[in-house]
Amino acid sequence: MSSVNQQCIQITPAVDSLCSECPSMNFLKVNVEDSPTVAKAENVRIVPTFKIYKDGARVKEMICPTLHVLRYSVRHYAVSSS
Repeated sequence: MSSVNQQCIQITPAVDSLCSECPSMNFLKVNVEDSPTVAKAENVRIVPTFKIYKDGARVKEMICPTLHVLRYSVRHYAVSSS
């Protein structure tokens, strides 16, 4: 995420909502300005970037997803993790 990127600002409330809707999942927000080392280690070059991990392995990466795609992906992996 980035505090100055318009897409990040617009999608933040939806991400916050997903956090509440899927309490069995862990969500981590990383501000690329505050944590450039993490952004570099995760190869984040465009924000917003979302990554879903399962059992320590990345299973999905989305760059600037629509809200529909983000919600679908989170719910899909929340259900499949049960």
